[in-house]
Amino acid sequence: MLLFEKCYCYSSKILSNRNESIIAVDLNILNENFEEEEEEEETIRINVSGNRYETYLSTVERYPSSLLGNKLKRIYYWKEKTNEYFFDRHRTCFESILYYYQSNGRLRRPDSVPLDTFFEEVSFFQLGEEAIEQINKQENLSFVEPIELPRFAWRQSIWFYLEYPQHSMFARVLHLISLFVTVISCLSMAIETLPQFDDKKENICKHQSNVSLSSSFVPRCSALFLSPFFLIETICVCYFTIEFVFRLLSAPSYRRLFFSVLIWSDLAAIIPYYVFLSIQLTDKEIDLNARTFIVLRLLRLFRFLRVFKIYLIFRQLKSLRVLSSTLRESYVDFTIMIVILTLVAFLFGAATYFAEKDLNNQSFDSIPKATYWAILTITSVG
Repeated sequence: MLLFEKCYCYSSKILSNRNESIIAVDLNILNENFEEEEEEEETIRINVSGNRYETYLSTVERYPSSLLGNKLKRIYYWKEKTNEYFFDRHRTCFESILYYYQSNGRLRRPDSVPLDTFFEEVSFFQLGEEAIEQINKQENLSFVEPIELPRFAWRQSIWFYLEYPQHSMFARVLHLISLFVTVISCLSMAIETLPQFDDKKENICKHQSNVSLSSSFVPRCSALFLSPFFLIETICVCYFTIEFVFRLLSAPSYRRLFFSVLIWSDLAAIIPYYVFLSIQLTDKEIDLNARTFIVLRLLRLFRFLRVFKIYLIFRQLKSLRVLSSTLRESYVDFTIMIVILTLVAFLFGAATYFAEKDLNNQSFDSIPKATYWAILTITSVG
């Protein structure tokens, strides 16, 4: 029994020694293979303003069109004395650029590096359009389309004066005049609708021609042309017409101008004046029957489209551009808010309808009407 135990212990020692020798041999084989792979893998050393970096050559050659990935491009920065590539560039930016090679195309701008500096470094190392698109997406940037200019110099000058108030002092003064004329025109149209001024000139013409005030015929007289509102309208429309003609003459593209909503709103704002003036000059009497009355009212409504000219002037202000871009970026949030408010109003409206239909049937005779009441209650004081 004692002899068996000694034999067992001796054999176990032999087996353990054999296993250790096998593991040692396997580790040696792995180390030799790893060393052979390291010897086979060529590295590249890069010096960026004193900071030295070393990586595999295959890493930078993943992007052969870049500066580091193309041997013919990077050879100009080779220093034979130090056996390395030397770049007198931004060191912090290069760490992100080197990570772009190591991570197969993930580019991140360091927080301490300005955006324009990072763009310069990415452009210098020629990382390509994909890297630029990553930066634009991360920084929420968008490309500015090039401005299309008219062909001749005199047309370009007119276009700059009309469209860009920051072009010169004269352009700023011109835009201030346009703003003043637009405001005066809108105020004149608003004041003209007051009860003490509405239809006053038509009544004067009827009185001078001994026509009943209740008659639908309006005779032509000097009161129609001597009215202060007519004079203000004439001056403003003349200015708008001159501006419209110059805008047509200096337009860079008539195709884009034709599809522009603002140019059609300008045209619709000045046409009613000339239509009304032609009627006054061609007819001795105007029959204000139902159809003519609707047409004149519609033309008068078109005159208020010149309010959009204020937008043309204010769109050059930086604060308004920031506000418009904020609204564009937040339209999803606004949509969600409107949907939630509508659903809440519908629920409260339906609950109010079923709760009040027997007691207050006239106020809440349907769910849509109760929903409208709920919307007013939620969005205002009710």
